[in-house]
Amino acid sequence: MPIYPVIFGALSLLSPFLGLILYMLYVAKTAELNLTKPLQAFIMFIPIPVLLLIFDPQTSTRLLCLDAILAVGLPILVFLIVLKNNHILSNSFLAAFLVMFAWGMLRYYLFKTYQDQLFEQGMQVVKDKMPALLNNDLLQQTLPFWKGIIPSIWVISQAIAWLIGFLLFEGRLQIPNRIENLRFPVYFNLLIIAVLPLYFFDQTKLLFYNLLLSLCIIPFFQGAGLVWQRLGMIFSNRIISGLFMLIIVLYANILLVLLGFGNMWFTKRNITPGGYTE
Repeated sequence: MPIYPVIFGALSLLSPFLGLILYMLYVAKTAELNLTKPLQAFIMFIPIPVLLLIFDPQTSTRLLCLDAILAVGLPILVFLIVLKNNHILSNSFLAAFLVMFAWGMLRYYLFKTYQDQLFEQGMQVVKDKMPALLNNDLLQQTLPFWKGIIPSIWVISQAIAWLIGFLLFEGRLQIPNRIENLRFPVYFNLLIIAVLPLYFFDQTKLLFYNLLLSLCIIPFFQGAGLVWQRLGMIFSNRIISGLFMLIIVLYANILLVLLGFGNMWFTKRNITPGGYTE
């Protein structure tokens, strides 16, 4: 089925979020082949983005093409290579996320002017359609901050798509306790700690916010996995567990980050973090 990666490559130009999810489903369906030859699917994925990148010089097109390649195709390639070599799902998940994270930070600085223009255009549409919303003093004061954290918003949204795709990948392969498999190495916490000094310098404070918010999605996922596991022990009905989980995610998301962060530091498990897959 070599045509499917080409289709997903084209789809990822329209929506890296949706493209990532659907491409992971395809990877799961053809897991044996993709784990044996991970580069093959990637090569079939990139022709349309690469051709557009070469022949269309518009900034908008270049950004869409690079997003498809570096936020969908390359992370999944890295995921497959790491999974092939060490068979640990969480390590593979994390390696792919780090590719998205690196590109998410880089893309803003490469295309800052264009993305700032998109933000201003979006605000103008809101002003025209819902003028009362922008008359809010608090919103007006925080708009520069929201504009400044565009990179982290993009990384977080793509990370959510990556989590969905990963869970569908596990589900397709019938791997049990899917979200509970997310157990990340303690070394990731050191990366979070390493960005903290950036807060104390005015020139790097915005970079600090973007790095911290983006990186904290990983302990958030681990904390959510732990809570979901505990809710499953309390409630036999998954709908009830899901409702409680939704409330916790909406109103206690910072606690989930702290829980995941602490779990990476202090919990020693009798099982291999992340689990093996053969």
